[in-house]
Amino acid sequence: MRLIRSRLPKFISRFQNLFTSLTRNVSSTARIYLKGLFLCRRRNCQVMAEELQESNGQRLHHFITHSRWSFQSVMDVVTLQFWQMLERLGLTSDSCLIIDECGNPKKGRHSAGVKRQYCGQLGKTENSQVGVFGALCAGSLVNLVQARLSGIQKEVSKIDQAAEIIAHVIKGLKIKVRWVCFDAFYGRDMALLADLIKNEIEFVADVPDNLQVWLEPFQMRVPAKKKGARGRQCKNPKPNLAGTSIKKYAGSLTQRDWKYITVRHQSGGKKLQAWFHRRDVYMLNPLTNRRQLITLLIREDKDGTVKYSFCHCPGASLKESAYRQGKRYFVEKSFREGKKELGLNEYQTRSEESWHKHMSMIMLGQLFLNEEKIVFYEQEKIWMTTQDVIQILKSVMEFVKRSIEDLLDYILTKQPPDKRLIKKTLFLRI
Repeated sequence: MRLIRSRLPKFISRFQNLFTSLTRNVSSTARIYLKGLFLCRRRNCQVMAEELQESNGQRLHHFITHSRWSFQSVMDVVTLQFWQMLERLGLTSDSCLIIDECGNPKKGRHSAGVKRQYCGQLGKTENSQVGVFGALCAGSLVNLVQARLSGIQKEVSKIDQAAEIIAHVIKGLKIKVRWVCFDAFYGRDMALLADLIKNEIEFVADVPDNLQVWLEPFQMRVPAKKKGARGRQCKNPKPNLAGTSIKKYAGSLTQRDWKYITVRHQSGGKKLQAWFHRRDVYMLNPLTNRRQLITLLIREDKDGTVKYSFCHCPGASLKESAYRQGKRYFVEKSFREGKKELGLNEYQTRSEESWHKHMSMIMLGQLFLNEEKIVFYEQEKIWMTTQDVIQILKSVMEFVKRSIEDLLDYILTKQPPDKRLIKKTLFLRI
């Protein structure tokens, strides 16, 4: 376990070329910044400089604001190296790209992208910065790999940024994920879904319950003007059949229409189980202005919560579709761990570039933690959480008084009683 101290410099040395320009090499500062994200109580330049005593606040601030290294190159290399790790572990058949946004409250109006908008951390509209993120996930391993700060250009929406991330990862970097998933904010955009179908990209998209669907195939016709009706004759074709809302359709289902499915294992030995219903329906494709066949998946949890999703997964069984729908949980896990363990929301910067640079260092930190989990599993046969790896790193670096032996005893008490469950817990959870 003490070797983790030497593995961190070796990890940074792999990315040294990303922090090197014609006149300067700032890889040593990158190591200090990354070390500060792991160890310090607050992850801003001043506190990290004070607690690490390896640099000063001005140097760290220059690194994250004006230093000439490309955050996009760091994100791309993290994407590729995490994917290579999944390939080595044989998990690519379970891989997906998850799109979601993360907002942080921000006072004032001088920081890039700050405006009154919905902030998920607060659960309401407030002054905040919001970024659109892409995360690669396979089994229970997840890593943030791409980010775009929203609100910079008025003509570029979050939907556009989500489409850009998907295209960049799948077409630009040639990452062969099995499917893409995102929440109802993005799923409500029929143009985004239609574009994914056109490019033969499988997806599971949560949708709002008031979305209109058609249970039978319809034709696009110019409606005839009713006798005595006022106004001009309609010239645009419309569906010749009336649609219905997803919520209304779900309310018409009987008990026979549902199937109880165990989706996957959860932490603590529990299982994620729910009622599911699936049916092919039609939506209006805004790209072609014609009907588009798509699969509607409805999930009802034990507490009565109902979730609706559109799926484009040709050949997938109901259980596989249910599993793919529940995969979006892991991006929330990565946000939660990123904020708690790495200071994803503790940056003190104003410019768009510095925001992206901080996020790229968070992604680099998550890659290191995921690699350490695999090292502990393969060498020690120990299942580790992100918090466990951070605590071991702090103990080895003598940032906490807790001994390695005491920490190891605590970690061993959390191991699954059946060693065969370790792989299921760490990898597939299915």
